[in-house]
Amino acid sequence: MALLPGRDLSETLEEVVLTVRGSNRERLDRYLQRKLGWSSRTKVQRLVTLGRVTVNERPGKPAMKVGRGDVVHVRLLIELSIFEEHPPLSTPVWEDPYLLAVSKRSGQLVHPTGKTVLGTVIDEVHTRYKELNERGSRPVLARLCHRLDRDTSGLLLIAKTIELRRAIQVAFEANQVRKGYIAVVEGECADDEFEVDAAIVDHIDRQRAHSNRLARLDDSGRASLTQFSVIGRFPAGHSVGAAGAEGVGGQGFSVVHCRPITGRQNQIRIHLASKGHPILGDTGYGSDPSAVDLPDELTFPDRALLHSFQLRFRHPVWGTQRELRAPVAADLRPFLLAAGVEEREVPTFAPLASPPEWPRVRNDEE
Repeated sequence: MALLPGRDLSETLEEVVLTVRGSNRERLDRYLQRKLGWSSRTKVQRLVTLGRVTVNERPGKPAMKVGRGDVVHVRLLIELSIFEEHPPLSTPVWEDPYLLAVSKRSGQLVHPTGKTVLGTVIDEVHTRYKELNERGSRPVLARLCHRLDRDTSGLLLIAKTIELRRAIQVAFEANQVRKGYIAVVEGECADDEFEVDAAIVDHIDRQRAHSNRLARLDDSGRASLTQFSVIGRFPAGHSVGAAGAEGVGGQGFSVVHCRPITGRQNQIRIHLASKGHPILGDTGYGSDPSAVDLPDELTFPDRALLHSFQLRFRHPVWGTQRELRAPVAADLRPFLLAAGVEEREVPTFAPLASPPEWPRVRNDEE
């Protein structure tokens, strides 16, 4: 996906024409990777190899050098998202003139990346405000305040201006935003309350298919802290097979409320796995279908059962505190019920302490 300045993400981008401005010559594949915002140079090289890139109207090659004045024409490979066949996947939870909160469904990307152009959360939001922006004098420039993994469902906060997004990000960095997640994990957690304080580093695991980027624990990484509260357990041996015999050999599962104090890649997933309780369905971090004793009415999930459930933050314009909750995703709800958990039993956050200098954004209408 080409992340170009001023790009309207409500419209499908099929081609890009770029004029090289830099004084230093560089490889075509590196230039395109930088300008298109793609994380993988392999994808860019494939685009060139397939003959979809020309330089000065001649076929390009990945290693050829481009310099000032060269005109690069790119015909993008449009991979239509599976979400085009369905209604919008993110559900508005709350909105005011400055912020929007939506509940993202599992499997949806939060923003365009690589060849996935349509069906992302930010694509939906741009489409939502397209007509309003064309009529109004105060356009909505939707910006994500934070991110969720593709598999993770739930609450996502979006700012309507760049300035508002920055104010929220400053609040995240100052630990003035409380985030709560619900996870279903393998095994019965021994303690009702526990925390994991362990550094995390990003890396590429070459042993895994497609070289998936999976972060891991490493003392050389960035400090990371997550607090956990167990709110329900399903004991092992409680499932009943077709012949009426109780399930044996597997372990039960727990429902855990997770509060990440820091915000590292895959932090909750890694910290739970490090305690011997990988998130159910998270095969990337060790979840094993044969290790869990599930009731007959439940099946092993096809995604990690992690849900962004709640946010508490101070409004960047009004300065008031607000707590938002996203209804538990449909595929998590049966696991919560089996463990005897009701959504109302998930703990709320204590009020935020007032920081010395809150990064409040001025309201021009005040």
